[in-house]
Amino acid sequence: MKKFQPQPGFVVQAYRFALDPNATQEAALRSHCGAARAAYNWAVGWVTASWWQRHAEETYGIGEAGLTQWRPWSLPALRKAFNEAKHTDPRFSAWWKENSKQAYSTGLANASAAFDNYAKSKNGKRKGARMGVPRFKPKRKARL
Repeated sequence: MKKFQPQPGFVVQAYRFALDPNATQEAALRSHCGAARAAYNWAVGWVTASWWQRHAEETYGIGEAGLTQWRPWSLPALRKAFNEAKHTDPRFSAWWKENSKQAYSTGLANASAAFDNYAKSKNGKRKGARMGVPRFKPKRKARL
């Protein structure tokens, strides 16, 4: 990565901000982090369910034409599927309105990026260490 070099005569100034939320704001921030984690876990489960279903069908001897369709992991496809599921899925139907839609969108974007990184790593198109299949983020160990 190329380092930033200011032009001669220019001054570079930076600011550092720290959040100091009160108890209500902290609860709202935690809720939004949990919403992003829940959306990420939903997306990982939704995509990998089709992978495992196809794998099981292949072991039964079902031909390629009869296999379950692949579920796309692009961000627009994940958003569309999530918007259909959020009203009926018992994990979301009771509390999805409490958080900003951007929190859920962030979780879906992270899941999409994780699947993209995995696919590029598996095909040898990604530099760096090999990436594994995206996994669920546990509630107690998740980074807020």
